[in-house]
Amino acid sequence: MASQARGLQNFISDLRNAKSKEEESNRVERELAKIRRKFAAGLSSKSSSNDASNPALSSYQRKKYVWKLVYIHVLGYEVDFGHSEVLMLVKSNKFSEKQVGYVALSLLLRGGDPLINTIVNTIRSDLISAGAPSHMKSSVGSQNDTTQSLALCSIANISGLELIQALHVEVQHNLVSKTSSPNVKKKSALCLLRLVRTSPNLFAGREFAPHIAQLLQDRHLGVLTSTMSLLNGLAGQHPAEYESLIPYVVHILGMLVLKKACAKEYLYYRTPSPWLQIKLLKFLQLYPQALLEKDANPSSKTSIAQLTQAVSKILTETDVSDSINKSNADHAILFEAVNLIVCWGSTGPQQLREGAMKLLGKFISVREPNIRYLGLMTMAKLAQLDGGSAEGVKKHQATVLVSLKDADISVRRRALDLLFVMCDSDNAERIVDELVNHLVLADAAIREEMVLKIAILAEKYATDLRWYVDTILKLISISGDHVSDPIWHRVVQIVTNHPQGDLQAYAAATLLVAASPRRCHETAVRVAAYVLGEFGFLIAERPGMSGEEQFRILHQHWHNSDATTRAILISTYAKLANLYEECRPLVAPVFARCKNSVDVEIQQRSAEYAAMREAFSPEAVEDLLREMPPFEDKEQTALEMRLKEKEGEDSAAVVKAARPSAAQRQRAAQAAAAKAAEEEAARQNDRDIRDDSNGYTNGKNSVVVGIPKEVIPAMRKAFSNLCTSPSGVLFENSLLQVGVKHEYQGSQGRITVFFGNLGSNLLKHFRVSIDDCDHLRVQKQGTEGLLDDEDGGGCSVAVRTQAKLLLLVEVMAPFDDAPAMRVKFETTEGIKHEYPLRLPIVATCFMEPVILEAGAFMQRWKSLEGQERECQEIVKAPQNAPEIDEEYMDRIAAIITEGLKFGRCAGCDPTPWTISGAATFRTGSKDKNGNNINVGCLVRVEANPQARAFRVTTRTLHPLCSKAVKNVALVSIKLA
Repeated sequence: MASQARGLQNFISDLRNAKSKEEESNRVERELAKIRRKFAAGLSSKSSSNDASNPALSSYQRKKYVWKLVYIHVLGYEVDFGHSEVLMLVKSNKFSEKQVGYVALSLLLRGGDPLINTIVNTIRSDLISAGAPSHMKSSVGSQNDTTQSLALCSIANISGLELIQALHVEVQHNLVSKTSSPNVKKKSALCLLRLVRTSPNLFAGREFAPHIAQLLQDRHLGVLTSTMSLLNGLAGQHPAEYESLIPYVVHILGMLVLKKACAKEYLYYRTPSPWLQIKLLKFLQLYPQALLEKDANPSSKTSIAQLTQAVSKILTETDVSDSINKSNADHAILFEAVNLIVCWGSTGPQQLREGAMKLLGKFISVREPNIRYLGLMTMAKLAQLDGGSAEGVKKHQATVLVSLKDADISVRRRALDLLFVMCDSDNAERIVDELVNHLVLADAAIREEMVLKIAILAEKYATDLRWYVDTILKLISISGDHVSDPIWHRVVQIVTNHPQGDLQAYAAATLLVAASPRRCHETAVRVAAYVLGEFGFLIAERPGMSGEEQFRILHQHWHNSDATTRAILISTYAKLANLYEECRPLVAPVFARCKNSVDVEIQQRSAEYAAMREAFSPEAVEDLLREMPPFEDKEQTALEMRLKEKEGEDSAAVVKAARPSAAQRQRAAQAAAAKAAEEEAARQNDRDIRDDSNGYTNGKNSVVVGIPKEVIPAMRKAFSNLCTSPSGVLFENSLLQVGVKHEYQGSQGRITVFFGNLGSNLLKHFRVSIDDCDHLRVQKQGTEGLLDDEDGGGCSVAVRTQAKLLLLVEVMAPFDDAPAMRVKFETTEGIKHEYPLRLPIVATCFMEPVILEAGAFMQRWKSLEGQERECQEIVKAPQNAPEIDEEYMDRIAAIITEGLKFGRCAGCDPTPWTISGAATFRTGSKDKNGNNINVGCLVRVEANPQARAFRVTTRTLHPLCSKAVKNVALVSIKLA
């Protein structure tokens, strides 16, 4: 290679020796210009096509220049030519050229490149090149395997939708073929995994599971490892479809763990294939109910016993090794085994949970920080299980507290998580006090997390809410800068929502004392201001806590407070002035000064509170400034939501926070009992009022006029026409005309609906409502009042004028029903009208045409066979329709291409009486990789001129898409 590519070596040397970025860029530009001239030389003037290559180039030159383009591309420079030379190398029969071509193809071309379609057949040919039985292969069989591997790597790297749909069948065939070599099977499995990640609904899992079962019986550990990577990717999307493979996986795990059956080349520091063991354990974690086989047959019971024995052996034989590499491999397997025990939960064997906890207790005390980190994290998950695990972890509380002082912040975070998880009603006060004491010494990087978790624990396990208030005040005094707004907001909510006992008075008194020093954290001032404004009257009779004293203590912090705190203080001053006459002369000057504040919020509050007594009666002012009603109890508090945002849904701390404690359940029961008593008292009061009342009201039934029967046929025809046309009239009678104009781009659409008054009088209370759909995301905007929900609302539509409604929609999932729209209005005579209509938003509106070659179309058509994927129906041509001839079929073709937005697939129709099309249904939903989820759709219309009938067949990956396309096609053919 060195002697053959001296020019390439010189070019690379020049770039490496460049002294500046500019010098390197100039050298690259000169080389690109030279390569472009070489590729263009020898071409005739007629060869202006992008697919043309220079036939005058020798094999050596073509490979050299393509290697240079690859190197330039790897350096980050844009390469926008030379693709035809790459394709020429790929199509070559020489292995050395094909090798270069495939490497360049993987790097320089992407899935959406139009040139990909010209190379599909070559890639397909290379994929099946080694498909002959082994005894028929020549001496170049290994070279053919390498060619297959290159083709598979290119498919995986390019991974375009069209390439996937064209070649995924060949990739599957190479994977399951008995004649494929182990290397090809490994490449095929990993390639198929990449394709499935790009197109999740590539094939049905239940149909593919038997092939995976066959692969899991392969004796080559490399094939098994690649197959397990594919299986984990597939089962992660559709676990139920691969549950039948559990016995095969357990058997492989047993062979590796129990019998140590492993080829020498797959032993890693005397550990049999640790990567395969990890993948096997990860797969089993997807099935937490695998041990609950109540009616299991003998083979299933044997499999369960083998699995339990294997996991037990992993727990008992794993220990810290002197070899770092062996220790890392063994502990990776161990922690996956513990994660499997965690997934089993309380349904798993008790001895396994106890053994895992004992082993983890040893790991959290070792010197190696990585093992200690994993031990703390896994123990937190294990502590979440019922059946004694939570009690077992308490034995290690002292060790975890020591880890809270570790030099590594990651270990400290995991120790904090474990303390959070092991906390319960018995040890809550001790753990919270320990955390509060440690907060004084903790560095800033972990303080915010500690404050958040301490606040959650204090609320969760507080048997006396006064201890909770005291704990939050300690947090503010120690680390007030890290006490976020949701924390002190939660204090206010709890104090407000618990009027029972003396909590509100205790909180007011405690916060007044906390705010008394001139140097006080601003968060303490905020919570004190709010609580004193609401409940300060409960302590006003105590010595040194009068209303005037409360104002003096709060106002001393005015000059050091920011705008948010001042806004809260102003509201508190207004409430104090309302309750205590002696506070009004003190508050009035503050309001007068703040009327000219540069802060709009402070200015508005001051002006409104100052003018309130002049604008309203004393009784109205009293009602406006009374204490706030209880806050709504949400299923998830703001602190829990904050914790979820920081750590994710799967965090052990988040799971712990979501579970209500005994103290929380008791408080909820008390609140529910108090609320029930209040409601019963209110109902009794209402009954007493009704018994004392002798008055009554008479209702007048009003008749609502619907759509006249004679208009319905024309309305249905108009709806069908609008499904395939961009604009038109949806509904019309003597009073109203409804017109629609809609346009779509990908998964999004813009629909404008016009409502015209055709009558001679005004239309009053004109309102429009559109039903919510799970599959559509809709934004609405219309004439003022048009979207009102109340009966008395709406807009007025004068004679010969229009109201307008604009809808911006995005489809999120396949559907087969048009959204409903209800139009309501009232005439000047008082007659109410209500018209139920349907908007012409159907699945075909979100199609994008796809042009397929005949072979690709038929291959995809066959791959989509099945009842759930296919819809078929025969429709007769209308009686007044002309004879079915080629001109009539041209009209049907126009419906398929222009109305349904399908691409006409020429060459795959055997007769002029058949029309085939392909399209992609676009959605705005995202998969796990952040790519839009789309559905490939195929349609065939077959005419029978003698019977004057059409057969419409649709095949898609989603049943609703098949049904929707079929329905629109049938209606459109009837109207042709």
